[in-house]
Amino acid sequence: MTVIIRPAEPEDHEAAIAVWQAADEARRDGPAPAEVPDLLRQRFAQEAVWVLVAADGWTVVGVTQGWPAREDDGTGPPIPGLCHLSMVFVSPRRWGEGIGGQLVDAALDHARSLGYDRVQLFTHEDNTRAQRLYTGHGFRHDGVVRDDAWGDPVGRWSRAL
Repeated sequence: MTVIIRPAEPEDHEAAIAVWQAADEARRDGPAPAEVPDLLRQRFAQEAVWVLVAADGWTVVGVTQGWPAREDDGTGPPIPGLCHLSMVFVSPRRWGEGIGGQLVDAALDHARSLGYDRVQLFTHEDNTRAQRLYTGHGFRHDGVVRDDAWGDPVGRWSRAL
């Protein structure tokens, strides 16, 4: 079947979370943080957050989301024109099929349609697969590195739209 990228419906959320969990565990070669599914459910419910899924028929095989970037590491006021892209994940059994690239392209198009002129994201410093994907889609590491909520270093990548 052909994979299509579309806006997520509420009934897609649990499948999207399952994709995140499988991909995160495969990348880590171990368990994903247990609190993240509840954090994602809360985030998906926020009005400013948009979620796209990659669907193969009725099966969700990829997910990404975006929202207005905010000052002060996400706690301050929105930064005009800047979209924060998060959670580009593909089911590990579908890695290598180009689905991640389709998700990034669709997310960039969607952000542009919402009036954003720049996009940023964070990815783990040791996630070379993701870094190749983002580099191939025009993102550049801007030198900012910080620890995520679990103490792992993540770098900020950005690009103009």
